[in-house]
Amino acid sequence: MSQKRQQKHEAHERREEQKADRVVKGIFIGLIVLAVIAMIVYSVWA
Repeated sequence: MSQKRQQKHEAHERREEQKADRVVKGIFIGLIVLAVIAMIVYSVWA
């Protein structure tokens, strides 16, 4: 593999890894928000 192609490949892998990290963080934040909303709704209506 040429040097330039390898650099592009490594840069692409880093971008993909960053995208995956953002997705995982977004899922966890969404789950935390849902849990907080569920606790508030339960405390109001229970």
